[in-house]
Amino acid sequence: LNAFLDTELEQVFNALSPKVQNSSFAEDVREEIAARIRVQPGMPAPDFTLETPDGTKLSLSDLRGKYVILDFWASWCGPCRQEMKNLREQYAEFKDQGVRFMSISLDDSVEKWKKACEEEQIPWISVRDDNGWSKSEVRKLFGIQAIPFIVLLDKDGNIVAKNIRRNSLREKILELLQK
Repeated sequence: LNAFLDTELEQVFNALSPKVQNSSFAEDVREEIAARIRVQPGMPAPDFTLETPDGTKLSLSDLRGKYVILDFWASWCGPCRQEMKNLREQYAEFKDQGVRFMSISLDDSVEKWKKACEEEQIPWISVRDDNGWSKSEVRKLFGIQAIPFIVLLDKDGNIVAKNIRRNSLREKILELLQK
């Protein structure tokens, strides 16, 4: 349904007058449409490279061959912090079954990110976009407008589901593991 709506959105945009299509506002809309189409289920997840708390560079493509849960969050996001409890439970359940978890912080502050990682006792991969929320290229790649935003990838790095949480996420993981 989302893919249909995004394609329909693109068609509506393309029907607008050239004057509207070339406005500064239209550039943002064009980028949003492209991001939505780029990250539909079945599409390959855009690759990115970010740093872990110890400064190690890690690329999403380094996790190919495993199911991957991408958790976009920030220390200042209350719902993100609440979702961590669920992610810790699922991590404990699935970590030995070929499922990898990666939290991507959109914090502006390294210190706040590291402090939140300690407070949340994040046992899985944690990276941070140095650009923070407003200038995050990774956030724009995935078309994220709000967090928490969780993306589930298959072993080939393709998007299985996006903006999925709690029991829906668990059910999708179980479905993948049964294939």
